[in-house]
Amino acid sequence: MTTLEKDPRHISVLLNELVDSIEIFSDRQNIVVDCTLWMAWHAGQIIQKMWEWDIFVGFDADGRNLKLAKQNLEKINTKTKIILIHSNFMHLKEELKKVWIESITGIYYDLGISSLHVDEADRWFSFKQDWPLDMRFDTSTWKTAAEVVNFSSKKELEDIFRYYWEDPSFRKIADRMLLRRKEKKFVTTKDLADFLDEILSFPKTKTRIFQALRIEVNKELEAVETSLPHAIELLQPDGNIFVISFHSLEDRITKKIMKKETRDCICSDLICSCHHTKSLKLHSKKPILPTSEEIEFNPRSRSAKARWATKL
Repeated sequence: MTTLEKDPRHISVLLNELVDSIEIFSDRQNIVVDCTLWMAWHAGQIIQKMWEWDIFVGFDADGRNLKLAKQNLEKINTKTKIILIHSNFMHLKEELKKVWIESITGIYYDLGISSLHVDEADRWFSFKQDWPLDMRFDTSTWKTAAEVVNFSSKKELEDIFRYYWEDPSFRKIADRMLLRRKEKKFVTTKDLADFLDEILSFPKTKTRIFQALRIEVNKELEAVETSLPHAIELLQPDGNIFVISFHSLEDRITKKIMKKETRDCICSDLICSCHHTKSLKLHSKKPILPTSEEIEFNPRSRSAKARWATKL
C-alpha cells in the first residue's frame, strides 16, 4: 500500500486506489500504460512494483510535462523498460503499434489537469493573471482558445457552452461574445475574464466557461471516447483499467463505455443480432470516491470519481 505524500507542486488524487488497481503479474511480462503521465507521480509508484523484464509506457500531449516526467523517472532505481510517447492518448492504439506493442496488462487515465497547468503562468489555463489565451496541452497542434472565441460561429460557441458547460445561459454568452469580438478580438485570459465579469452574475460561471474552452481546444471528450474502447481491446485477460475523471461528462462517457462492455447483448432485437460479447467485469457499479481524509488533505480531489474494471 502506498501512502499519501505531499508534493509542493501537485498532489496525486486517488493515488492509493489507482496503484492498488494495477496488478503486476508474476506469470507473464507486464506492459502497463499511463495515458496521462503529467510529472509521473502515479507512474513512479507503479514502476516500483514492476519486474526488470516488464515495460512501462507513458503518454503525454504536453512536451514540457514529458521532459519533467523523464527527469523524475530517472531518479527511480529500476530495470523496467520505460517508453515515453509525446502524443495525445487519443492515438493510443497506433502509437503503441509503432513500438511493437499489441496487448497490455494494465492501463490508467487521470483525466484532470495538472496543478502546474493552473498555477504556473506560462501554462495559460487560468484567468488569475494576464496570459495568452491559448489553453493547449500540446502547443504544436490544434487551435488556441483565442481562435475558438474569435472565429467560431454562433452555433459552434453555443454548442461548446451548452455541451461542455451544461448551463441555460449559453445563448446569451455566445451572443455577447460575437458582439464584443466585432469591436475588439480576445487576445489574453484577462480580456476574456474581464468580459465575462461584465456580463455574468455568478463567479463560478466564469470558471466553467474557461473549462469548456479548455475541453474544446484539447478535444478532451473526443479523446476519451476514442481511447477507452481501444484500451479495453488491447487489455489481456485479467488486465485492469482505471479511469479518474473530474468532470461529469468524462465520467458519463467512461461509465457508458464500461457498462456496454459488461453486457452480452447491446441491441434491442428479440433475437440478438449484434454478436457483442462482454469483455469487462466492474469492481463497483458506483464510482470510487476520495476519502474524507484525502479531501481534507487535498481539496481539489473532492470532484474526482474513478471507475475500475478487469478484462474477462
